[in-house]
Amino acid sequence: MNMSVLITSIKLAITCAIMLATCLLAQDRGGTPFGDGRILLGGVFSKAHASGSLQYWGVCNFYPDFPKIRAVPDHEGSPVELLREMFSVDPEMRVNQDADGTIRMTEEDVPTDLLNLKIHELTWLAGFHGPNMAVRAILVNSEVIAFRKEHNLGPAPQWTTTFPLTSDALAPTKPSLIGSLHDVTVRQALDYLLQKFHGFWFYENCDNPDGGRIIHVGFLENVPYPALAQPQK
Repeated sequence: MNMSVLITSIKLAITCAIMLATCLLAQDRGGTPFGDGRILLGGVFSKAHASGSLQYWGVCNFYPDFPKIRAVPDHEGSPVELLREMFSVDPEMRVNQDADGTIRMTEEDVPTDLLNLKIHELTWLAGFHGPNMAVRAILVNSEVIAFRKEHNLGPAPQWTTTFPLTSDALAPTKPSLIGSLHDVTVRQALDYLLQKFHGFWFYENCDNPDGGRIIHVGFLENVPYPALAQPQK
């Protein structure tokens, strides 16, 4: 066999092995129902009046789900300590806190290509309220849509500038973002929301059987503690 052909074959085999390993790892991720995750994680953030972010692999059948989480007894530990206990069943998850108090929950092998995309101009959706409408403004940005199309980052119905309203889009009691941001990454734009809203944004990646990946982005806002009920056993 020609040496160059052999080298090319070896490189292809290595690439396929890496892709297969990533897919197999992702298949065993997520699975916590959104409602349960909202209660467990939201309870920690609401009680501590904390804000942060969550990056993870999930299932993404039709709706977002959360990483594997276990319920832990409520105690006087810091929110970071509580979250580390809750995520102890997820070996890829790391929980850390920035100097400004922002809590980062990150699975180390999550692709961050979309989060690292730089947006040259991001305009908020005038007249709408709440953090999830602000997330919508990021997702319907033309540069974000073009990047998702190019890299096959579904779901495909989100590759459009049209958008559904969130439940609090017209709620006058919720803050509204106005104006524009310039030359910011998607991650920086999501972090900008933490200046106005308390809670955490989430970025879920899932394997798409048809190729590419499915990505869900949203915001889980803190509520008055202990307004969240305990998940059913």
